[in-house]
Amino acid sequence: MQPLPELVNGLEVLKPLLLNFGFSLDNYESGKGSGGKFTRATFAKDNKKFIIGYRYSVGYVVYECDKLQVSHDFYLDGLGFAEQKQFPDFQSDDKLLAFRYILHDLEFLVDDFFLGGCSILKVLARQQKEMIEEYNRKAQEEYKYQVDRRYINKARQEFKSKNYKNCLDYYCMVQYGEILSNYDRKAIEYCKRHK
Repeated sequence: MQPLPELVNGLEVLKPLLLNFGFSLDNYESGKGSGGKFTRATFAKDNKKFIIGYRYSVGYVVYECDKLQVSHDFYLDGLGFAEQKQFPDFQSDDKLLAFRYILHDLEFLVDDFFLGGCSILKVLARQQKEMIEEYNRKAQEEYKYQVDRRYINKARQEFKSKNYKNCLDYYCMVQYGEILSNYDRKAIEYCKRHK
């Protein structure tokens, strides 16, 4: 699959700066997903990579050093440039605007990413990874309780309707008892006596 022409055209905005710092186009990866065609371009120099993904516009920009990756936003925010960065901003009919915004922002990365040893990138990459893992852990935990919360709500409805056997049946389906409230525990005891 050929790379998306909009990405190829947009990279012409970034190439002079990337080439100036010794980066060269490593590869294009193109494919088609549920959201349509996409292309990812990777520029590399030694142990560093600049990765940009494009679908209908620039979807993401990632910086990598020694296999540690950090997103554009997280990197610039961590460096203290949250207020000065231009990408991402808003979707525009001007397909090159996002690339010009990225070019503007790349100037903030000269010392650490382009010329330096990526010491700040590595710290921020670890922080970002920890944040993502924590978010995923919480989301997973929330998901595992979702079904139980439905059973608890149904049990409470049955309790209010004085259908104690049905109420108890729903409470028995709850796998994670730690989410039961004192009300639920009292309702269970009541149902056991009155079913």
